[in-house]
Amino acid sequence: MNKKDLNKKKGMSRRQMLKMLGATAATYGLLGASSKVFSKSAPHIVIVGGGIGGAAAAKYLRLLNADVKITLIEPNSQYIFCPGSNEVIPGWITLEDLMVTYTALKTRYHVNVIHDKASIIDYDKKQLRLEKGTVLNYHKLIVSPGPMHGYHAIEGFSKALADGDFPSAYNAGKQTMTLRNQILSMKQGGTVIIAPPENDYRCPPAPYERASFIAAMLKEKNPTAKILILDAKDSFVLSDNYNFYWKKTFGYGTDNSMIEWVPKKKGGKVVKLDATHHAVITADGQSHKGDVINIIPPEAAGLFALKNDLADTQWCPVDFLDFSSMRHDDVYVIGDSVDGAPMPKTGYIASNQARIVVQAINDELHGKELSTPFIINDCVAMAGHDYGMALSTTFRYAGKGKRLKDLYYIPEAETNPAKQIVRQQVAENWQRTFRKDIFE
Repeated sequence: MNKKDLNKKKGMSRRQMLKMLGATAATYGLLGASSKVFSKSAPHIVIVGGGIGGAAAAKYLRLLNADVKITLIEPNSQYIFCPGSNEVIPGWITLEDLMVTYTALKTRYHVNVIHDKASIIDYDKKQLRLEKGTVLNYHKLIVSPGPMHGYHAIEGFSKALADGDFPSAYNAGKQTMTLRNQILSMKQGGTVIIAPPENDYRCPPAPYERASFIAAMLKEKNPTAKILILDAKDSFVLSDNYNFYWKKTFGYGTDNSMIEWVPKKKGGKVVKLDATHHAVITADGQSHKGDVINIIPPEAAGLFALKNDLADTQWCPVDFLDFSSMRHDDVYVIGDSVDGAPMPKTGYIASNQARIVVQAINDELHGKELSTPFIINDCVAMAGHDYGMALSTTFRYAGKGKRLKDLYYIPEAETNPAKQIVRQQVAENWQRTFRKDIFE
């Protein structure tokens, strides 16, 4: 017997039950994710994915429009923020510091949050079927599924191995803690191998920030250990800043350097994992043994997007005017699954894409002409607790069928110690503020 039938049997109306439960029911939505009642004719905006992009879309849409019905589909009751998660590895913060819930979206912004997995889109009927069987009608559908990790692209690698002894730790969570514990228990003088992927992938500076944090950790606990970065690229963002800090702090470029970076052109691209011998094989046939092996696999559009014909071979093509799908009407795609080059794949970009989408939807609902988007990406990173950095990028709409026009500002390495610390504090505070902006 469902709750509705049970209430009828007891002769208790929904209003009576709310009155009995008092403020608790109204505040926490015990009778549903949101206690606000919307008109039956209200447009229904359904959002798939409760990460940064999806949560931002839900919040920003509500700030624009109090009358639309918003439903967010997300299987997890908590979300662990990826920005800042590298700090968990040396123990500077905990995973709990990065955990957020959907309570504010439910209660403050009246978003109906359904903890289930989206399964199939029926584009003709404009319906979304969930894994547990629920079918939702939508007026507009926003898809923000995050990326899929291509473990299979590395021979011998798999998600099972990543969940076990070879953590990728590129989604903050259990693998992050496994990586931390492996480094803490590594033998003295051992080797940590980090294998970053080719572009495009989530948060371009993150593998190098990770290497820097691990080096700081090892310098204190295992000073004869080494970090070997075997890269599938020949360059990486903010390299001038990292190289400067690594030279100053870890002897980078010398025979005694704690960090060694091997670019693709010098044999850095990892193509195979030899799990039995705890080694990786690079494209030139060289074998490299590591006590801790951290392979970050290449990425593609999320599985939901791929299964529902929103992607081409790897990413989801969109119209950059409003991020509507190029493949299906009344569907928008944001976040890491978008074929968005030259935009990088960052949480801040996803949140700004969300702003564009909800503005476009709101404009259409009110019969207004779509405005021309202007996207800003502010990316912060750290090399240590005493050195921060940032870059700024703008992206302008260049016309239908054209890529966005980008303009980058990447500052040179900062040599002033006081400014280095200020930038580090800015980076930390930015991450905390960003979490609050999306989920509070």
